[in-house]
Amino acid sequence: MATSPSAARPSENIDARTLLTPDERAKMLARIHSLVYWVGMLIPEHELLGDSEIDLREVVFDLTNKEDLTEEDVAKIDGLISLLKQKEHDLEKKLAHDPLSVDAAKGLLEEICGLLKAIDELRSVESAEKAEFRKQEVMNRVEDVKRWQKFVDAIKIRQ
Repeated sequence: MATSPSAARPSENIDARTLLTPDERAKMLARIHSLVYWVGMLIPEHELLGDSEIDLREVVFDLTNKEDLTEEDVAKIDGLISLLKQKEHDLEKKLAHDPLSVDAAKGLLEEICGLLKAIDELRSVESAEKAEFRKQEVMNRVEDVKRWQKFVDAIKIRQ
């Protein structure tokens, strides 16, 4: 079972000579907030979200390549995005404040950017599907109004 880079050993002794400098930390944090830095990154294969480990890359692939998403799928995407955002936020705080070696920081940066890529891919599917569901709901309401109007018109004619 693969573990994520954020699962660094807390008892790991860090050599002060390999500690992340404030300048390196600032550069890494700036990369996270860059609009396109994470575009070429890979979505992490396995990710610990909440109490369970999921095959994130496979889940994102399945949801983004599904022909027709159900309302349950859209709800799953919403929940997954929420969990990914929380994990990304937690890792970014760790990168911003914890004493880390340069290698550990690079691992965190890679994981954070992979999570951002997963969030972006899920958002692109979610927004298109949500728009389609909203459109369908509006069309259903329009059809309901038309049926009611025909009913009312039929009653008026009988009177």
